[in-house]
Amino acid sequence: MRFVLASNNTAKTEEVAVLAQAMGHQVENYRNVLGETLVFPAETTTSQIENARVKAQFVHQYLPDEYVLSDDTGLYLSAFPDRFGVVTAREFKAEGILGTEAEQQYILDLLRQPSIDRSGYLLAVMGLATPDNRLLTAQGKGGVRIAENSRRGDYIDGLDNIVEAENGLTLSEMSINEVIEYHDRSRALQALVNLL
Repeated sequence: MRFVLASNNTAKTEEVAVLAQAMGHQVENYRNVLGETLVFPAETTTSQIENARVKAQFVHQYLPDEYVLSDDTGLYLSAFPDRFGVVTAREFKAEGILGTEAEQQYILDLLRQPSIDRSGYLLAVMGLATPDNRLLTAQGKGGVRIAENSRRGDYIDGLDNIVEAENGLTLSEMSINEVIEYHDRSRALQALVNLL
């Protein structure tokens, strides 16, 4: 199945495309299909589901015959229940954190104290606007804790080097088959496909 991703984030598009391809699907960014870049409506600070739905619907109005996929992902840390989540990217921006390595280091520094609870996870919410005008959403949770004071693995994208999954490995330490099993976005995408 082919999906058109409603995102202006090139790194996100590449990651979702790799995950989808490993699952037997194709993902192409809406800019390649539409031939232009759109300015998305402002996101909410309270609902990942609403953010995913709005992005999918927004691009779907320009590409009504496509399966338009969207994503909203947040980091949830038990030690900081009132931070991150739906506003993870906003927290990084407010703190002047730019780039993957800086984001990872920021999280590791927050959890530096030995007695602090390191449990946490990534939650991806994906929306899908279909050619028959259905709007579907699904969630995928990935990770159970933040690794101890270091980045692990070679692949650096988002927080993949510091979030450990149920098997004790970071996504960056896993094979592609393991990544498909444990990644928050692949879990959300599989849940969406199951709804079709």
